[in-house]
Amino acid sequence: MSLKEPTHLEWDDRLSKDDQRLVRELNTSLDCLSGLRAVEIAVAGKFSRSKIAWKLATYQHALLHRLVALMKGVAVAWNCRCTLSCMLSARALMETLAIMAEFERRTARLLKEKDLGGLDTLAQNGIFASRDPAWIKDNPETEAKNVLTYVGNFDKRVEGFRSHYEMLSERCHPNSLGHNFMFSALDPTNGTIRYFDEREPARNGQMIFAALILLPLAESISASLDDLIEKVSDLQHHIAPVGGAGTSPRSA
Repeated sequence: MSLKEPTHLEWDDRLSKDDQRLVRELNTSLDCLSGLRAVEIAVAGKFSRSKIAWKLATYQHALLHRLVALMKGVAVAWNCRCTLSCMLSARALMETLAIMAEFERRTARLLKEKDLGGLDTLAQNGIFASRDPAWIKDNPETEAKNVLTYVGNFDKRVEGFRSHYEMLSERCHPNSLGHNFMFSALDPTNGTIRYFDEREPARNGQMIFAALILLPLAESISASLDDLIEKVSDLQHHIAPVGGAGTSPRSA
């Protein structure tokens, strides 16, 4: 089984010439993240020794696939000048990056504490997290946190992240910045409203690319998770070795 190659961003006159380098860097990062995605995660090697490690990796790669898919959506919409769709995907990418960073941070902390139960809960909640009331009623432990919690936590790491996310949200929501000031302008001399495919394309472009600029950080987060998950496997195998006394990792 093979995965589709990602669509690359194209530089155009909505950006300055200085932004050509950023476009190239984002495309390079997208290719890298695309290549990191697992096609399958088999119960073998470190995953045969630790079901918790298998769960954590399952969640990690689901997030990786989502990041790549969102970046593809950004590129397709950007290249077609579908600015509002591009902003929606860019904002969702910011949310996913913030969640992935929080996942890495919590995995590192729980591993340091040798808290296998906490690691298992973290993975379980991440894989099955939901806001659906019917699901939550039967599985209350998987209730998803409000995404603003993750955005706020990531803002402590990258100051200004939340303020830009909220600015982008104003464009994404059907508020005045997302309809009236996005597609029209008033001529104050005669009261005429004129409509456009988009108003202020250069400003919109800067807002989009400011949301994407941290994409390369996902590469280091994923590399860190690879290392942490390997250590989780070692820890669980040390505490409850396959074929030895104690709880099997397959039942953890």
